[in-house]
Amino acid sequence: MQPEASEVYQRAAGRLAGPDIGTHRTALRELAALAQTHPAHRRPVADAVCRYLRDLVVQAPDGSVGVRAAAAAILAALARRHPAADQVPADAAADAGCGADCEDCLDIDLTGAVLPDVDFSGCRFGRARLADAHFRGSCVFDGARFTREALFQRAVFDNDVRFAGARFGDTAVFGRTRFRAGADFSGARFQGIAWFGRGEDELPEDDLAWEQAEAWRPVAWEELNEDDPLWPLAVLEGDYQDWEEGGDGARFNGRVSFTHARFERAAWFWKSRFGGEALFHQAVFGGRVHLVQPAADLTGARLSDTAYGEDQVWPLGWTAATPGTEDESHERLIRDESVAPYDGQLADPDPGLRLTGLRVLGELGDAEPELRQRVVDTVCAYLRVPLAFDITADVFALTPSQFAEARTRREAQRLLTDRTRPSANRPIWEDVHLRLSGATLIDFDASGCRLAHGDFTGAQFHGSTTFAGASFDDVSFSLPYARDGRASFHGPADFSDARLSRRTLRHCLFHTDDSVRATGSSQDLVRMLLGARGTSDSAGLTTRFREALRTAGSETPDNLACVQRLEYGTVPGPTYAPERERSGLKIAGTDILVSDLAWRIEDTPIPASVADDHPELTAEQWSAATRVITLLLGALEAD
Repeated sequence: MQPEASEVYQRAAGRLAGPDIGTHRTALRELAALAQTHPAHRRPVADAVCRYLRDLVVQAPDGSVGVRAAAAAILAALARRHPAADQVPADAAADAGCGADCEDCLDIDLTGAVLPDVDFSGCRFGRARLADAHFRGSCVFDGARFTREALFQRAVFDNDVRFAGARFGDTAVFGRTRFRAGADFSGARFQGIAWFGRGEDELPEDDLAWEQAEAWRPVAWEELNEDDPLWPLAVLEGDYQDWEEGGDGARFNGRVSFTHARFERAAWFWKSRFGGEALFHQAVFGGRVHLVQPAADLTGARLSDTAYGEDQVWPLGWTAATPGTEDESHERLIRDESVAPYDGQLADPDPGLRLTGLRVLGELGDAEPELRQRVVDTVCAYLRVPLAFDITADVFALTPSQFAEARTRREAQRLLTDRTRPSANRPIWEDVHLRLSGATLIDFDASGCRLAHGDFTGAQFHGSTTFAGASFDDVSFSLPYARDGRASFHGPADFSDARLSRRTLRHCLFHTDDSVRATGSSQDLVRMLLGARGTSDSAGLTTRFREALRTAGSETPDNLACVQRLEYGTVPGPTYAPERERSGLKIAGTDILVSDLAWRIEDTPIPASVADDHPELTAEQWSAATRVITLLLGALEAD
């Protein structure tokens, strides 16, 4: 940097980082002018603007929309200023004229930024980091080029977003991205992996990705009918999710178009969710594909010659046709007549046709055992579609179409459960896997069902739910070894006589705790202690307490030792009033109540280990925290 220009940059960047938002717009104009007159400052100016947009989330989370828009516009202008841009044909490859190390393609880092209306059309980016970004206004990336990774994992788009004609020269990551309105990827070209789904890649425990995961700050999960704030993170211990980062795929609430898009490598939509039309008209697939959602319309789509030897999984009702002439060098995606009369009715907007599709699917599975799992996967994908209305609303408040949708969902659930429950009226579908991760289920009745596997991670159960007498070879209601991706039950839940592992329900959330018939959830401990206040059987209470404590926590050596050193019992009152006995948790073999120990801790200084982890904690706050622990423990005791 030239000395004079460097001083201008330092002064403007300093004011931009200062607390006085009133001076920010002037500082932005100075930085933009500096980059215009001194091209060597283009990259540091862009870095300063990106840093400003990231930091402004903390400085002014609810204001300064205008200055945010001005900053984003400056960043877009800097990204369009590419010396070779005018020399490259518009239909050239994503990296034409420059490679992944091109210094003129602008790297940006807007991780966690909150952005108003933005227009990045025609921009040329190197590596673009936009994980956890919140796009609150309109958003345009038409014709943008990304020569390196485009990282949008866990980003949220509140309004329509356009990537029409965008070029992705490397991996494009949209795992767990939420498109709350429409999304347009028509004509986009993905030269690397197009990642809109979930993966199953395990990484070592010492992998550096764990440190990155701890720094994630996802946008709040404020989605209709869903209440798990940890679902956006969903980090798996021992089965870490690479690329897409965790428990769910991309979520499209509205219409999405990949018309004329070209996927040079994998097009991965495993566990993505389509709440509206999903158009893949004339798309070209050149690698591995996982696309089972019934909403996907593959009219005119085809495989390129690079797709041979790769695994492709298509929605039921679509298949790849072998080329019929010498002029036709690529396989086309065509309607699969072998599953007629099913013809994608489950994606039809007419609820009557969706019901017809469910009937056809049930009859197909009854008649052709080899199709049963594919039928189940199709119905599960339908049940994972995000609902556009509040399922808890009074039934008389629902519109006719909403009422019909709720009815169709119940019929879809019934298809799955009736076919996996032994019956004299129809053959049971054996070895079925229910993949209902993130599904919204209404009055789900799986009583007596026999299933190979059930994935209910992140599922929302509304109304009455029963798994009474059900048996699974394997079932999960939260992600393995994690509290993330928990299932939530919003009404009565019955698991009596169900064959489940002891910890299956440990992290589930039961909103109506007093109407749950189950063991093995983390709430067993609270229920046990609340119920103990009216019981005098100390030995029985201790047994139940220890079992509930093992369920609530993992079986680490510390937790197992804790179980053996605590019991439930009665202790006498003080020497001047021994008749004032109390019953509650106490140290095994003593008359020392745990609540009394907690009371003594209230007056102690903050321990060094706590101070190291939380240096901002004051003595007053420590006192308040320890006081409430004492009160809670005391509330669980009986006098």
